[in-house]
Amino acid sequence: MVYNELYRVKVSQLNTNCYILKQKNSRNALVIDPGADYAKIKEKLDKIKATCRVILLTHGHFDHIFAVDDLRNKLTKVGIYKDDEHMLYEKDVFSTMVGYDPRPFYPADVVFDREGRYKIEDFEFNVIHTPGHTKGSCVYVFEDCMFTGDTLFRGGAGTTLFGGDDEELKTSLNRLYNYPGDYAVFPGHEEPTTLSDERAANPFMTRFARR
Repeated sequence: MVYNELYRVKVSQLNTNCYILKQKNSRNALVIDPGADYAKIKEKLDKIKATCRVILLTHGHFDHIFAVDDLRNKLTKVGIYKDDEHMLYEKDVFSTMVGYDPRPFYPADVVFDREGRYKIEDFEFNVIHTPGHTKGSCVYVFEDCMFTGDTLFRGGAGTTLFGGDDEELKTSLNRLYNYPGDYAVFPGHEEPTTLSDERAANPFMTRFARR
């Protein structure tokens, strides 16, 4: 990335990828999907001499949000797409599965109600609404990097078993397939990839190739 430094912290029992974008020549940092393990995230922030000013959530499942209130302070802005906002304060099927559910959290400061360009603090990015895994799943695009949450993985795609929709996910993946340009893809789990590699080899995307 040209303007930011990027770090990854593995959190939660599901090995969720929590990402930290730190502005060069500044302490300001943006954190994507702080799903658990606040101490690990804080340790990394301290190590790189960063302060969390913005938190973005790709969707509302527990393994992407459970450290939100630990990480935020009065200067931190939290953003989530409107269709998943309720997951910040409503318990769900995962509550009994994980043993401890710290919800309700405070409401989001920024609720995305449309796709497009946004600026929070000094961070500018695009939001792409990608329902399927959840109703409010979205992808964040920073410069040449795309943070896809549980919509698109390296060689795979997110499940629709927990309140998702197969047809919506298919439509969202088709939109990403046809999204202009190439990007480094940083998914919610497993390893990074590129959009061009997924277009070429991911079975959930190759079906969109023109024959």
